[in-house]
Amino acid sequence: MRISYLVGLSLLSAGSSWAQSSDAPPVTSLSTIEVKASEYIDLPPAYEGNHVATGGNLGLLGNRDVMNTPFSTINYTSDYIEDLQGQELRILISKNDPSVQTPGAGGTGGKDTMYIRGFRAGDVSLNGLQGLTSGRRVMAIAERLEILKGPSAVLNGMNASNDVGGSINLVSKRATDDPITNVTMSYIQPSQFGTHLDLGRRFGEANELGLRLNGVFKDGEGVVDHRTNRDKLISLGADYRLGSVKLSADLYHLEEYISGLNRGVRLAKGLDKNPLPTPPKGNVLLGVPWAAGLTRETTALMRADWAASDKLAVYGSAGYSKSEMSNYNTKGSTLLNEAGDLKLAATRRNNTGYNLAANSGLFYNFDTGSVHHTISAGVDWNRKSSRSDNTSIKGWSETINIYDPDYPARPYVPMNGLSAPNVSYLYSAALADTLSFADGKYQLTLGLRQQWVSTKDKSGKSDNYSKNALTPTIAGVWQLRDDWMLYANYAEGLTQGMIVGDDYANEGQIFAPQKTRQYEIGMKYDSGDYALTAALFDITQPNSYETPERINGKPNLSYDGRQRNRGVEVQVFGQIATNWRLTGGIAYLDPKIRKASNPDTEGRNAVGLSRWVAKAGIEWDTPFVQGLTLNANLNSQSKQYADASNSYYMPGVTTYDLGMRYKTRFAGKEVTLRASLENVGNKAYWVVPLSNGQGSPRTFLASATMKF
Repeated sequence: MRISYLVGLSLLSAGSSWAQSSDAPPVTSLSTIEVKASEYIDLPPAYEGNHVATGGNLGLLGNRDVMNTPFSTINYTSDYIEDLQGQELRILISKNDPSVQTPGAGGTGGKDTMYIRGFRAGDVSLNGLQGLTSGRRVMAIAERLEILKGPSAVLNGMNASNDVGGSINLVSKRATDDPITNVTMSYIQPSQFGTHLDLGRRFGEANELGLRLNGVFKDGEGVVDHRTNRDKLISLGADYRLGSVKLSADLYHLEEYISGLNRGVRLAKGLDKNPLPTPPKGNVLLGVPWAAGLTRETTALMRADWAASDKLAVYGSAGYSKSEMSNYNTKGSTLLNEAGDLKLAATRRNNTGYNLAANSGLFYNFDTGSVHHTISAGVDWNRKSSRSDNTSIKGWSETINIYDPDYPARPYVPMNGLSAPNVSYLYSAALADTLSFADGKYQLTLGLRQQWVSTKDKSGKSDNYSKNALTPTIAGVWQLRDDWMLYANYAEGLTQGMIVGDDYANEGQIFAPQKTRQYEIGMKYDSGDYALTAALFDITQPNSYETPERINGKPNLSYDGRQRNRGVEVQVFGQIATNWRLTGGIAYLDPKIRKASNPDTEGRNAVGLSRWVAKAGIEWDTPFVQGLTLNANLNSQSKQYADASNSYYMPGVTTYDLGMRYKTRFAGKEVTLRASLENVGNKAYWVVPLSNGQGSPRTFLASATMKF
């Protein structure tokens, strides 16, 4: 029987000494839940196939087994990341999860765009600290990717990116007691090659000091015409065991260069109807070869965990990151006619950001009569400072044809210089009590978080403001049997208050913090080899929309009514039969605009979201060749409306992927060969939002990993 992780007993996140140290103090077990401290290297164990873990981190509530979690979660392992050949974050998270929708082929630079349960989710925490990583190209350092679906202000606080669709936490790698020396060579058609070194060692009489080094270099032309990618990453993770105290630190530097950026298209009036112009193949660049972007990111953080007694654990962490981004792109290009003529516009953009983050907290467990309590308390603090220079050329335009492009030369766009800094502060305090009744059969979690947010814009483009809000949560678990449970929750999300960007006439306007509310009920079944989950949810959020009136050619951005997403999700992951594994499911989403003053949008579907999504990733360990695993993926989604009045839509699309993995030995060393062909039929399709434009083309990937 596998271990169950109960917050307050096994405690804390993957970085916790109680969750990882073999020196942890003894803990008190409830009769229906097996709880024990695991060894230093242990995270919650994985289901068969080692792609999905049996538990993960819940922010304020610490580490929990999936069967003791009153929320919808999924926790991917480093094996999953490696078997998908280290692709970017949006692909890893959306590959087999029907509740995650992500548009297009990427190549836009900056942050990935993802939607969980119909709301944006792309802000990534690093070992529980927010605002320190983009998450985009740092998968090489990830031991786990932990996803909590739906708003979670009490558990994780407000994030700096105003995302409420879900929470994503990256747990960094640590050295194991066994030495690690892995070298991976990778290839993406037609000519992108890469190398990844993963090196881990422990030192000292009791292996108390651990170091884990990861280095990545990729360069070459990608599958989209005229697009090249060059990625550099170097990271070091360190940890030190000192009895009941564990110290850890992480440092990484990332550089990502992309030429041939795709900033998507807009549709000229008259084209915004069905049928849309035929989409070009996914390898056609809907931009220009000279549209390029350079991103640099440097991050450092430290954490300390102390198991003070069998009842009390304390933690604290702090981190710093600096990010720089500069690009030259064609954002705002317009598709003029059905013949495929695309009118280009040119923009230069520079941004520099500095983030500081810290948190601390404690877990304390005690009994009152027959009721067991686990108190979770924490404070979080985040400071974000950003400076920008966004410049567009007035009057410059060139036209290409998306079916037979002849790209123009690059115009000169002078920069104005970085603005004065815009500084925002997010700080909060939270308290929760998890009560366990009837020897753990019933669990009830009550939580509150007081959040403060303030903004100071020294550039004068935005107003300064300071606001605060109180967000509650209540969640319950009913253990029907050892392998069946029911759960329910009410949770809120909190957004900072939108700062209107330069695409709108009311640029610089700041809105007050907005609340998102979720009601969810669900069930989970855990056979030990695989898990089945199902959930019903109802989420509402104030709706942002573009006014039809134009000022100097730009609309205003405002709030009107609410977006209400109701849906159901069913998902399975693990080994469903001997030698057969499945990760996938089906989701239905009803994303409606309610209480809108504009009759053209009232009752309409929200933009860019499919009602039906089905995804499945299946693996088969072949009996005829030892070590050979064949796999296939299905991704099917229904149509997506492309405007607020639902006057036109992007048709639904289904794509297929095929792949294999072969484990063997060469020169006495373990070798794993991987290959996959994605979008086998080379399906061409438009996606929403059109900031990406088109779907990903047929792509061949291959890699070889040798363990020394």
